[in-house]
Amino acid sequence: MHFTEQLNVPVSVPEAWDFIWQVKRVAACLPGCVGVDEVVPQKSYLAHFQDHVGPYKVAFDLDVEIKDVQLEKSITLHASGKDPKMGISQRVDLAVSLREAGPQNTILDVEADVEVLGKVATLGQFVVKRKAAEIVKQFTQNIGAELKPQVAGGQRA
Repeated sequence: MHFTEQLNVPVSVPEAWDFIWQVKRVAACLPGCVGVDEVVPQKSYLAHFQDHVGPYKVAFDLDVEIKDVQLEKSITLHASGKDPKMGISQRVDLAVSLREAGPQNTILDVEADVEVLGKVATLGQFVVKRKAAEIVKQFTQNIGAELKPQVAGGQRA
């Protein structure tokens, strides 16, 4: 399944790039992610997930490997993991490109290829695709909220 989202954030490209490397902040934006461990800085991570897909409660770890980095332009990663209890495996290839839309404005183009196999796939491609699309969309919305400028008193604008 292939998904694309575009997000316009009110920060400069260097600020958006800095945010991408704040792994715990980015992980907090990903629905279902309950934690992340850095294995090799800026190379590999172990992300922990808990979520529901239809009637199934899933818990799994994803091995995340940074595949390609172009400074302040793009990052590509591959993630894969398995829920051993449910026999569900998944693979995610994610690419995020950054481009300037103004001095304090960056466009993030997010592309994700997601594959889910196992018991949850018996729910049908429609249910699995809807859940995956919902996660990608919520992830980009959460990043947008996280990067909104601060106003006095620590509140987001």
